[in-house]
Amino acid sequence: MKYFAVLATLAASALAQSINIASPAANSTVYRGEWLMVEVDKPDSLTGSTEVALVLSLAHCPSEGCAATFDPATAAVGQVLYNGPYSPQYHPETGGGRPPYQNFSVPLPASLVPGDQVALIATHVDLVGAGPFANLETKFVPLTVVQGYY
Repeated sequence: MKYFAVLATLAASALAQSINIASPAANSTVYRGEWLMVEVDKPDSLTGSTEVALVLSLAHCPSEGCAATFDPATAAVGQVLYNGPYSPQYHPETGGGRPPYQNFSVPLPASLVPGDQVALIATHVDLVGAGPFANLETKFVPLTVVQGYY
């Protein structure tokens, strides 16, 4: 029974550390060859954590679309757009109504084909709790590629 309680506590702690891709919204259109602003939120938690890294990448969805069968936890990360530190911050101008977040500007490849559906993937690593233990999570939003302004 203690084993179950420990597992439940670890699972709850990991879920409390979860990130969210706040922007762009799921099913948005993006312009090939242009810059994309990505906002990654990390809601506050009672469990302490230390950020390790964030990877933002782009992968093509299966022919049936991202929502149907795409599993970012088992798929290749695709083309890496950003790989580096993640330092979500509260911003005073938000009035305290928003979670800590960080914005990233990433270039979309000009080689993307208009009409393709792609997954913007965020792979997040942090150390959670007093232990600490490593927490790895992967989130994605499906996007549709359209012709760029060029």
